[in-house]
Amino acid sequence: MRRNWFIAAIGIGIAAIVIAAVAMRLSDDDPPTTEEWAGSVCTSLSDWRESIASLTDAGGEPLTADSLRDKLSDASDATSDLVTQLRDLGPPDLEASDELEQQLNASVEELESRFDAVKDSAEEVADAPAGEFVQQLAALGSDLAALQTAISETATTLQNADVAESSKAELQQAFADAPSCESLRSES
Repeated sequence: MRRNWFIAAIGIGIAAIVIAAVAMRLSDDDPPTTEEWAGSVCTSLSDWRESIASLTDAGGEPLTADSLRDKLSDASDATSDLVTQLRDLGPPDLEASDELEQQLNASVEELESRFDAVKDSAEEVADAPAGEFVQQLAALGSDLAALQTAISETATTLQNADVAESSKAELQQAFADAPSCESLRSES
């Protein structure tokens, strides 16, 4: 009789562990709220913007072709991180989540494409003869400024996404309330 109770207790224990594991897995798969989603998008964009801004910041030292190449490598890594973070984020818990995810993916592709164009220009600057480096670097500034503007515009575009009217107000409020979106708004 004791053996049957022991086996039953083990069976109940295993069942409880399995149920707990399934429940935890299901809770991890819940989509983010619209507010969490907007905050994550803006945090990722803000972090990436800082990486892009650092391309021309040599920390008080003169920017050289080698230091520009190093910064380009860091910015490329940051761009890969941004793309991964935003694609892994998935859609928010919103009625128009599929449309919003498509718009986010399109925005990510646009930013990645713009970065690639700036990166190509910066690599040309890094390969320029020493006498032309500073002159070409100055010209690169407008490309970087345009990329910075595009980052801020991405948040605005997503906030004003073309989604069902029932979702639009919630989406706009989520971006308005997210503290990480504030710095992006102030830069646009």
